[in-house]
Amino acid sequence: KCFACFEKRVEETILSIVLPLEVFPQNILDSSYSYPINYAGKEVLHHARLGSSSLHLIHSCPSVFLAPEFKIERLGGSGRATGGERGLRGCFFSGTVNGEPESLAAVSLCRGLSGSFLLDGEEFTIQPQGAGGSLGQPHRLQRWGPAGARPLPRGPEWEEDSEEESQEEEAEGASELPPPLGATSRTKRFVSEARFVETLLVADASMAAFYGADLQNHILTLMSVAARIYKHPSIKNSINLMVVKVLIVEDEKWGPEVSDNGGLTLRNFCNWQRRFNQPSDRHPEHYDTAILLTRQNFCGQEGLCDTLGVADIGTICDPNKSCSVIEDEGLQAAHTLAHELGHVLSMPHDDSKPCTRLFGPMGKHHVMAPLFVHLNQTLPWSPCSAMYLTELLDGGHGDCLLDAPAAALPLPTGLPGRMALYQLDQQCRQIFGPDFRHCPNTSAQDVCAQLWCHTDGAEPLCHTKNGSLPWADGTPCGPGHLCSEGSCLPEEEVERPKLVVDGGWAPWGPWGECSRTCGGGVQFSHRECKGPEPQNGGRYCLGRRAKYQSCHTEECPPDGKSFREQQCEKYNAYNYTDMDGNLLQWVPKYAGVSPRDRCKLFCRARGRSEFKVFEAKVIDGTLCGPETLAICVRGQCVKAGCDHVVDSPRKLDKCGVCGGKGNSCRKVSGSLTPTGYGYNDIVTIPAGATNIDVKQRSHPGVQNDGNYLALKTADGQYLLNGNLAISAIEQDILVKGTILKYSGSIATLERLQSFRPLPEPLTVQLLTVPGEVFPPKVKYTFFVPNDVDFSMQSSKERATTNIIQPLLHAQWVLGDWSECSSTCGAGWQRRTVECRDPSGQASATCNKALKPEDAKPCESQLCPL
Repeated sequence: KCFACFEKRVEETILSIVLPLEVFPQNILDSSYSYPINYAGKEVLHHARLGSSSLHLIHSCPSVFLAPEFKIERLGGSGRATGGERGLRGCFFSGTVNGEPESLAAVSLCRGLSGSFLLDGEEFTIQPQGAGGSLGQPHRLQRWGPAGARPLPRGPEWEEDSEEESQEEEAEGASELPPPLGATSRTKRFVSEARFVETLLVADASMAAFYGADLQNHILTLMSVAARIYKHPSIKNSINLMVVKVLIVEDEKWGPEVSDNGGLTLRNFCNWQRRFNQPSDRHPEHYDTAILLTRQNFCGQEGLCDTLGVADIGTICDPNKSCSVIEDEGLQAAHTLAHELGHVLSMPHDDSKPCTRLFGPMGKHHVMAPLFVHLNQTLPWSPCSAMYLTELLDGGHGDCLLDAPAAALPLPTGLPGRMALYQLDQQCRQIFGPDFRHCPNTSAQDVCAQLWCHTDGAEPLCHTKNGSLPWADGTPCGPGHLCSEGSCLPEEEVERPKLVVDGGWAPWGPWGECSRTCGGGVQFSHRECKGPEPQNGGRYCLGRRAKYQSCHTEECPPDGKSFREQQCEKYNAYNYTDMDGNLLQWVPKYAGVSPRDRCKLFCRARGRSEFKVFEAKVIDGTLCGPETLAICVRGQCVKAGCDHVVDSPRKLDKCGVCGGKGNSCRKVSGSLTPTGYGYNDIVTIPAGATNIDVKQRSHPGVQNDGNYLALKTADGQYLLNGNLAISAIEQDILVKGTILKYSGSIATLERLQSFRPLPEPLTVQLLTVPGEVFPPKVKYTFFVPNDVDFSMQSSKERATTNIIQPLLHAQWVLGDWSECSSTCGAGWQRRTVECRDPSGQASATCNKALKPEDAKPCESQLCPL
């Protein structure tokens, strides 16, 4: 289906050489002329005579490129001063012609009046005639386009969803509108929302010395080129680069420490830039990322590496690490800037293992290619880059980009090669150094495609760089011809205004494959922004780009293993070993994992503390944790019911029954009375018990009170704190697919919990070690199914043989406390603590971690004055 089919025959007519006059709107009638110093925030009118007719262009500042509170600050030199933003803010305007609401105008007022406007269906351009660039010189006015053309409609009809699709969205309760800006909670996932990358640009002293008065225009031109690249639909998201502030370091003592070590320079810059950021995201000078531009080479010795920039990956919303460093080489630095900012937005290199595994070889012509060769202008972003960016945003890790400045200035649209700053000789100097000029004997095939430069000295050789080094777009390449994307084309073709097309959603695709064969999987349907695809900087589609539903919700056959456990076990085949060569077996790790990382595949070596993150995302449909029904979908926890259906309200009752009423079980609770040293049985919990909670509270101010929970199976195998080996830290206890969470003995409230039905009976014990006696404080509760024969008496009878387990190994033998070392004031009491085996002989095999204290402070009566 064709959404925007049209043919256009373009005719160029030089209408006139005109002298534009700038006037205030209120003074049009009496033709009083005045020239304001600062255009920002004002309406400006330019008047030109065209034969017997008059043209009145009224301009005002809309928002696209520079943030409303955009500022330029200079550091060093004559001190710290601000300024420079006024002239730049007055550069870029849009408005109307002769007051016609259907007319459109976009112009720049810097270095003369240049731009284009649409009037009565015809396109016009205006620009200074000849060299220089001021309002006082003659300007060339041209017309482009066929006679009788109609004005563009206010809004293309394909922006709206079809009626059928809108009804489907309404039925699903999913609005296409993004949540209000500034909202702190995400209400939807897999939604395309407009993102605004608020940026601090810093130019160091080497940049200030090299570019001089042209520095401001240069760094903003780099940003504008990068911003256009980020507007390309191949990135699959709406990304808007915004400049919040520009810092120009005129004295290197005021700036970050820059050296030939790129990594060290990045660290220095990250630390330095924090002083300028405002903590509140709502502050007009708050920025999301900082970019340093420098002429410093990062290779240590020039020519020994190809490093042009450095950045950390995925740090966009971390104010301490969201920064990058760019080596300036003229306009080519715009691609480096886009590349390093891609890293900050979590994009890896296109040849990285994850990208190659998912998409295969992707060539060397995308932004995130490891070495810049040539940028594919029709597809600048690889599918891997788009995927990683989308995952970052859908995962909630880019929410700092949701707030938009209240207003901004339009993106400069002029061709860089038209500026004196980027003439061919200047391009050579910016890339190779101040002594270089353009080679005059460039071959026909290299015109526009490859820049060759040489020095003024005796050396006749011409130099270029590896890969593609095209001339700047707009560079003259022959009579009536300009460079465009590496090709020499007729001037009228290059400067012809391009139709801006906003994107629209294509129909939803079919449902994909289910992620699981049982136990509740997830399947997806996607839609693309290709109905039509955005063109020439048009808006990328906003709204939901993916939807998902549950599938294969039937229970899996019982095999004693959880779905996450199966995923960890897969890595047993990789033959990981410890330092002694023993094979490691992998089980799920939950303890100590951050809530935001619950959908990563953390696996722990069985019986050990070592762990690995084997996958950045578990398989869709995996439970987020042992204590929740939420499941992982694309690396994020989403609500689900006990029936394995996403967004289902069904829950497990206290008996562990899905959707039950809590009447199929009974509660068991109890406590432990004081006991002797050794392992003391507390209770044997039967199979099928749910919501187990055993608590042992330490005494206030006592780090180790000598009492520790222990757990063993029916056959006497210890799962926790057996054989006098105490686990001080939090851990997970895996029992045939069910997880019991242990708080660790160091916790003030030592706790053992399980939420799912217990697959086998377990005995809970209390280990009391010799030392200063503190009575245990143990309480427990759990729920037993009504059809399970259980009573407290039967539990005690089954456990009588293990009420006190004698210590069969060496133990600490304690002497009596001595008298206080001082008769008044503060003193000390001491006692002997000796390790003895069962025969009473001295031994060195006692657990030193459990050695009781042999001294304590004592305080007698106050000493007399």
